[in-house]
Amino acid sequence: MATSPKNWRDQIWQVWFVLQFLIILFVDGVPYIYPAWLYQPKGSPLHFLQKIRDYDINTYNDPLFQEHLAPNFMHFLFIIEIGFQLPTVLFSLYRFRKGTTTGPFELLLLVYAFETAFSTALCMNSVFFIDELVFTPEQRTVFLWQLMGPWATIPTLMFIDMYWRLYSRTSAGDALKKNQ
Repeated sequence: MATSPKNWRDQIWQVWFVLQFLIILFVDGVPYIYPAWLYQPKGSPLHFLQKIRDYDINTYNDPLFQEHLAPNFMHFLFIIEIGFQLPTVLFSLYRFRKGTTTGPFELLLLVYAFETAFSTALCMNSVFFIDELVFTPEQRTVFLWQLMGPWATIPTLMFIDMYWRLYSRTSAGDALKKNQ
């Protein structure tokens, strides 16, 4: 199988995947990965995870972690994050350590990048429908551009990168077939 040499963008994606792995384990995935008795009660072994989530809610009024503000599809997106994104992140960290990418791996990252950008865009869109008395315009601005903006932008850039890598592979194959 043809491989692509490692380039500087792969290093950026590696940093992204490390960051997402930490976010899933320590913030987003907490209620889905760990039993409540392990992180909710004070004095529990992983109570620091609850403190991280509480900090996020208290600092940013994060509507995605608050049951009464979260959109009805949020639970489904968290399941996708645990069931698809987490395994993809772990596999990607493993593959990038090998130093090269392949067509099937780039296709996986294309799908991952699309799903991540799309689910983030859904969350960003839902914030516009929260009452301003509960989620102020200032909080909305911080939430959209400081917290969620990068989470939509980076996967979008990854999607473009993987699209062009795959396009280059298929174009090279087509050119080779024409010359034969």
